[in-house]
Amino acid sequence: MSIHNNLRQLRLYSGMTQEQAAGKLGVARQTLSSYESGRTRPDIDMFVRLCDIYETDLDGMIYGQNRTLKAVQRVKKTAVLILILLIGLTLVSSSLLWSANHFFPVAEGWLTSAEQAVFESHRRLTGAWEAADKTILALSLLGFAALLMFMLTGKCVVPLKQKILYMMVLAAGILLAPLPFAVTDAVFLKIDYYMTPTYVIGRMLLFFGVGLIIELVRKRKRRVSGA
Repeated sequence: MSIHNNLRQLRLYSGMTQEQAAGKLGVARQTLSSYESGRTRPDIDMFVRLCDIYETDLDGMIYGQNRTLKAVQRVKKTAVLILILLIGLTLVSSSLLWSANHFFPVAEGWLTSAEQAVFESHRRLTGAWEAADKTILALSLLGFAALLMFMLTGKCVVPLKQKILYMMVLAAGILLAPLPFAVTDAVFLKIDYYMTPTYVIGRMLLFFGVGLIIELVRKRKRRVSGA
């Protein structure tokens, strides 16, 4: 993580706006904004003052070794891994269900020996589809819980815009992944493809709401203690 990103994250963790931090530093907000965007870099005296208001050290600010910055990096890596796994597993799940109906259609009525073999292949694929969906549900529950725990125990703040962007990308990914299979499946309904993604999105919004409430409570406590 670069220095300007470290500065921005440390300010967010401290719960201060750019105006508040600039006021404590005795500089214009535009000056602090320039530091955080990477357009300019603080001199050594300013680094010392920044360390003082953000309660960190020079190594943590310059090299990102601060405990909070490490926690942020861990949250981001975990979030990306969860996103890739959920979208990938949704694609696999949808392809299994579609393949069962496309390659091994089950005939109605009494089955011949040949049709019985087709039925067994169909049953194995649908069983694998159900197992994949269970894995997606378990991963979403554990993954979102882990993200929330990492943010709380690491006391790191992820900007609201980044959270919303992440949720939009994840929702779009797990909704688009089943689309080509759902629209070309003549047997199963679209709801069969979209039931699990809907649960995942619901869980994501639930954990986002819980995290947002906790952050608001923390900010309120900081303001009260600082008053």
